[in-house]
Amino acid sequence: MLQMYSNVYIGMVTFMLPKIERSGPIPIYQQIKDWMRHNIHEGTWPEHYQLQAEDELAAELNVNRGTLRNAIKSLTDEGLLIRIHGKGTFVAGKKVEQPLAETLITFSEGLIQQHIAYTTSVLRQEIICADEEMAAIFKVSVEEPLLCLQRVRYVEHKPIIFFTNYTPVKYFPQIELKDFAHRRLFDVMEYDYRVKISWAQRYFEACVADAQVASALDISVGDPVMYGKQITYSESNIAIEASDIWIRGDSFRLSATVLRGDALNLLNGAPEIMQSIIRI
Repeated sequence: MLQMYSNVYIGMVTFMLPKIERSGPIPIYQQIKDWMRHNIHEGTWPEHYQLQAEDELAAELNVNRGTLRNAIKSLTDEGLLIRIHGKGTFVAGKKVEQPLAETLITFSEGLIQQHIAYTTSVLRQEIICADEEMAAIFKVSVEEPLLCLQRVRYVEHKPIIFFTNYTPVKYFPQIELKDFAHRRLFDVMEYDYRVKISWAQRYFEACVADAQVASALDISVGDPVMYGKQITYSESNIAIEASDIWIRGDSFRLSATVLRGDALNLLNGAPEIMQSIIRI
């Protein structure tokens, strides 16, 4: 039985630290591993949740950093955690994820690169309170003010992409007043607020449209769509944006150039590996 004690408020997310038996038969790293697995399975640490830095977490647990690393490595080997060099340790998604890109571009930037004209309709632009999932992602308290921005991108009057962005307003004061029908969110962040966007976690999966998605994309309920989830980080590794994206299945595909072995040297900093291709 996993024993817990003391509520801990780490990264604005409340959870229980384990009661570690230091003289018992179960190795300390195993006890930490069991505690981490418990947090993942119970949803205390949701998918893509970023763990504390190793030195900070080891101090909270009052254990050697090497012991903590053994627990993290074991869960990484099991596929419950993923480690990104220079970024940190994250809770893995429940499905197999295959990275398709080495460069972060938005879908609107992809359209611009392909010289495809588009327009944007703003469906919702307001301040909301963070729920538990958003609080965990952004490491803020529940009810922290967030911008909720919901839009549809059109190409030749055809709705292609329906998406919702969330971002903490404490980093971007009065961002809810910006004209997002004519400006892109990342441009506002980088140019108006001088926040450097560094990297993101992004995954896609096939699903079917529910009533809200079908209405936004002018398709039927049950039609195939591509669903994407993204969490974007600043150069300080702070989560500053999360988004849910739905793309019409008849208008989008992913393509990737993949290299093997010595052929990787051919990249030489090639600017884009993944492309978003819109079929009109």
